[in-house]
Amino acid sequence: MSSEQPTNIVRWGIIGCGQIATHAVCPCLRWSAYCDLTAVAGRDASGAQLKAREVQAKRSYGSYQELIEDPEIDAVYIGLPNGLHEEWTVKAAEAGKHVLCEKSMALNSAAVRRMIEAAKKNNVRLMEAFMYRHHPQWDVVRGAVAEGKLGDVRIVRAGLCGQLVDTVNHRWSATLGGGALYDVTCYGLNLARMIYNAEPHSVMAYADRNTREEVDRTSVVLLDFGHGRLAQISGSLSTYNHQFCEIEGNRGRITVGHPFIPGWEKTRVIVEYGMNSDSVEVPGANHFFHMVEHFALCVLDPSRPIAPGEMGLSQCLVNEAVEQSWIAGKSVEVESEGL
Repeated sequence: MSSEQPTNIVRWGIIGCGQIATHAVCPCLRWSAYCDLTAVAGRDASGAQLKAREVQAKRSYGSYQELIEDPEIDAVYIGLPNGLHEEWTVKAAEAGKHVLCEKSMALNSAAVRRMIEAAKKNNVRLMEAFMYRHHPQWDVVRGAVAEGKLGDVRIVRAGLCGQLVDTVNHRWSATLGGGALYDVTCYGLNLARMIYNAEPHSVMAYADRNTREEVDRTSVVLLDFGHGRLAQISGSLSTYNHQFCEIEGNRGRITVGHPFIPGWEKTRVIVEYGMNSDSVEVPGANHFFHMVEHFALCVLDPSRPIAPGEMGLSQCLVNEAVEQSWIAGKSVEVESEGL
């Protein structure tokens, strides 16, 4: 078989085939006309074979290294715990594979910089997988903000909460990058950066770290973007399932009922401005599907704009400042990228 990449399809390998990869990413790779679910890798051969049959991948590998050495793999989705992202992103890039890395990219900015450098050195694409950004409801939101319906945006409030009752889940491990910040609070932080199209100057964070390895089970963050632009973000692994987003300006406001996990259902964006209230129904969509297609098209067309690894670095710098703030008990300035 030839290892030459087809001109209109990206051959994917999956490293870390957990719940998200199994039930969200892999089906979308099968459905996309631009993607081929070529292989999955596991920690042992028998487990990988079972997973390959489950997700309908063409072949399996009993180690991650074997997969990235496959010349017929063009891109990999890395769905491993956060603490393993750097190692396998760098190794995949050095093997010439494009990388769609699950959020959060890494546990510190030095690691993210090494990931970016590996991608640049080997001329491959690297993107952090914040799937919610690819849902069409955000076209409605961005359009309303750009049209000035809200006037000057002054406050962004957002949160994603749920209950993780599995006490041995890797999300409770400090070494593997567990905690609410890296799993759920990061969504709201990312959203605020997207809405303001800017980076925060400083953050003030609070966390409930009453866990076995002192990772946060709940975190709340206040962000100052300067010029009167503020954000209030929350996330939890130990509260009632809930998600919300409110964007307020001096002339109007937007409410998004299911900002991060809308499922297949229709969503609704409510835009209030002046004496008007527009309730915009957005047809059901799969943001994972739109995300993998976007990444595949960026691989096939190197000139196509992409959310690059540098955006993951900006996100990580905010995450770092959040952790520093709750440890120090004071406001912390956010470091600039400095690339």
